[in-house]
Amino acid sequence: MDYIDTKPVAAELRNRLKSAFPGVKFSVRKGTGTGSAWISVYWTDGPCTADVEEHTRPMQGAQFNGMEDRYESTDNTVTVTVKGRKVTGKPLVDGINTHRDVSDDALKAAAVLWSEAHDGAEPPTSGMLAACVVDGHVIQENWAPQQMWQIASDVVLPQRWAAAKEQAASPANAREQGDEGAEGLALQHTDEDGTTVTGTRLGDGAADVLKRHGFKWHRKNQYWYGPGSRDQQADTGFMDAVAADLRAENLTVTTAQPEPTPTV
Repeated sequence: MDYIDTKPVAAELRNRLKSAFPGVKFSVRKGTGTGSAWISVYWTDGPCTADVEEHTRPMQGAQFNGMEDRYESTDNTVTVTVKGRKVTGKPLVDGINTHRDVSDDALKAAAVLWSEAHDGAEPPTSGMLAACVVDGHVIQENWAPQQMWQIASDVVLPQRWAAAKEQAASPANAREQGDEGAEGLALQHTDEDGTTVTGTRLGDGAADVLKRHGFKWHRKNQYWYGPGSRDQQADTGFMDAVAADLRAENLTVTTAQPEPTPTV
């Protein structure tokens, strides 16, 4: 089994997070020096840490055992693209740290909710605040900044993220996002992967079209694929039909397939 260097694993993780959480900007950084086998992920607002770690956890090749003071293999394998080809192996990643920041706007919204829960009182900016209930959530006794942070994290951001996902799934938004030519879909065929579609996003309307044409979702590689198309010649008629149906949904599609082998 090959080992995959930390850098291409970080690049693959960045792509997976972008696909899983449309509209959220992630900073995925490889460590240096003694931490060169570590990756750090940063983002502001958006999904909670637990949701992001559902995607980071499979990318770790090791985890630290504090009881025995040593790293242990996770037995995870990942598939990444290295110099234009897909490679599967064990990730040389000792750990992935996640850091979600809370925006000033979310903190301001938290202050408003605190005020509403205290009969319109002005929220203090310092000092210890008593425990309270905000929108059904118990907010622990804490210093004022930390309490506002908890309200933002536990109440404001989950509500905003749920609303963002609902909007992304709406048919109207799917049409609007289909007009974004800069991030269109890529329909291609290679001997190694068969016929695949990459670049889809939550609620863009592509999933229903691809399912009608028999495509299935590859969870590990994060793309749609045509079953039985690997190690086969490209079916240009099929690809043209898929592309036409995707474009009928106002989606931008580029196609690529191998050049025919010249006859001797």
